[in-house]
Amino acid sequence: MSTSQSDNKMSDTVLYSVADHVATITMNRPERHNALNHESYAATTDAFNKANADQQVRCIIFTGAGRSFCSGDDVVEIMASGDGLKGALKKPEAKDTPATTNPPLAVAMRTSRCPIIAAVNGAAVGFGMELTLLADIRVASETARFSEMFVRRGIIATHISYDLLPNIVGPAMAAEMLLTGEMINAEKALACGLVSEITEPDALLTHADKLAAAIAENPPLAVQRAKVGLAMKRDHQLAELDHYLSLSLSDLSRTKDHQESVAAFLEKRAGKYIGE
Repeated sequence: MSTSQSDNKMSDTVLYSVADHVATITMNRPERHNALNHESYAATTDAFNKANADQQVRCIIFTGAGRSFCSGDDVVEIMASGDGLKGALKKPEAKDTPATTNPPLAVAMRTSRCPIIAAVNGAAVGFGMELTLLADIRVASETARFSEMFVRRGIIATHISYDLLPNIVGPAMAAEMLLTGEMINAEKALACGLVSEITEPDALLTHADKLAAAIAENPPLAVQRAKVGLAMKRDHQLAELDHYLSLSLSDLSRTKDHQESVAAFLEKRAGKYIGE
């Protein structure tokens, strides 16, 4: 990783740093395989909100400390405590008021203006698996493993999996994962398109940093428009997508960054982009 411009803890459970326009968010409960408790739910949500509020941040790397990415909800503090699945979930106040499976952490990730790279360093299980789905790009260590283990606990996955997983791995593989709850390794994850690349464990964050740098070096307004376009395609907003792309192309062609990109090309130099 490049030298950090700022490093701090959101709490003891989450590490946060920014370097060269890239924020790195690290879940930091390695002794619990980065299981999410109430504190880490809140701290991780705060970290994503902080990164997106910082206009200097253009890309986010999301990873876990130790041997695991995230083992999902903390069994002791959340699932066995009577708080219910997903510690941040809203419980229905009446019979006809549905509960939400959209905790603030999921909202923060889905609405992120910055592209998110999940650097999956180990097991991503249950809601930990769903967190990887909320990223735009997933890269994995050779030791990474993935499981939609919900059915093995007598429950089912949230709408995050049903919405995103079939689009990423295809309906047949999504059904296999959601109905069996079996663990798949990094090689199978690569083969089905769940991850885009596998690295040796010690090279994972270096690779993620290089990928984030390649994104952050581009004009940020164009990156943000491209990210929204990908989300619209995923959500089958095809009619709206054509209008959005046409409008974006028109808007972006008048930006200072577009003018800088043309000048940089003609002058055979790297462009310097300011997001205007």
